[in-house]
Amino acid sequence: MELGSHYYAVLALCRLLGLKKDVSYKIAYSSQFIDDALIKRLMFKKTPRGVKCHIFGKRRGLDHTATCPKLTTTWGYHQRTMIETLVPFHFVPAAKGDSFHHKIRTSPNSPLLHELVDRAVLSGDPYHLGIALHALGDAYAHRGFSGIISRGNRVRAFKVDMSTISGFADRFLARYIMNTSRIYSVTLARIMPMYSHSRVGTVPDLSSAEWSYEYDSSSTSFLAKYRSSGPISNPERYCKAFREFLEIIEHFVDVKPGVREKAPMNIEASGFYRQLTMPVSRNNTQSSWETFLLEQELFDPGDEALHYDKHAWIKTAFADYSKKKYSQLFIPNALPIDDFANTDWYRFYQAQREYKEQFDRLIIRFNVY
Repeated sequence: MELGSHYYAVLALCRLLGLKKDVSYKIAYSSQFIDDALIKRLMFKKTPRGVKCHIFGKRRGLDHTATCPKLTTTWGYHQRTMIETLVPFHFVPAAKGDSFHHKIRTSPNSPLLHELVDRAVLSGDPYHLGIALHALGDAYAHRGFSGIISRGNRVRAFKVDMSTISGFADRFLARYIMNTSRIYSVTLARIMPMYSHSRVGTVPDLSSAEWSYEYDSSSTSFLAKYRSSGPISNPERYCKAFREFLEIIEHFVDVKPGVREKAPMNIEASGFYRQLTMPVSRNNTQSSWETFLLEQELFDPGDEALHYDKHAWIKTAFADYSKKKYSQLFIPNALPIDDFANTDWYRFYQAQREYKEQFDRLIIRFNVY
């Protein structure tokens, strides 16, 4: 999934279900920020109060702050990074099957994932819930792929209905992979490791796409054994995902009823699922969803939630914010604001660390690694 689904669709669904604006924003922003939290570590220039810090020699800071690795090529691929960052938040293992090859493939039916979602709901924490919704959404979109180098990510016979994709970059990449498979195999495919859905480009993350492919289903044989995926309808996948989101958010309201301010609206009548799955280019995603949110009177024109800014929480958490400084992977002299412990950025960090600790325990219990 991408911005339109992880952020705007989650934001709209929360409001359609009657959740308060600020709670809806925290859930939706946390859902999208999983893709945008790229800072790996920061060290404080001034240690903030009420914050549990890691110690780096004589310095204090926060470690493991990233929830998504940057685009990885053969020269930059690190299996440890994929296992610690990409797998937990974007490719939760199915945890089913007799071999590691099958257990590591992601699936929305994963019992491990269900436990993570249940714990997020019971936490009553909107940040934690947003993180779990991201993982579940990606499990639907990335179904069958894994976040590490795996034979199951080897693909051939990739086909896409080009009429279901909008946007020059996405259309170009899909057409390039589909029509020049031999050229692709000796160009981009050689510098992109066989991890995640790199062999099918951005198609799994496009809610409108209709596509298919063949994948290597063998886990022990030296020779590849290809099996057809069958026709894949992303609109069906995404609608099913958000119907599950609806149930999850309703359970969240049961745990924390104070988050709801008004009665739920008729989701089907609102045109939500049509908006979710319509072909829209990435350049027009934000404006398209803004129009929907305003027409449904879910937000007012001046509301900050209408305009997603991946640095919004960083800006309000650090007194010395600059885009250049806080776009780096390592921040050596971060200056937190006085009330840093209560900022959205730090609360998101706490939630993602709690989620990751739960993931690590469940990985052991389900004997995945």
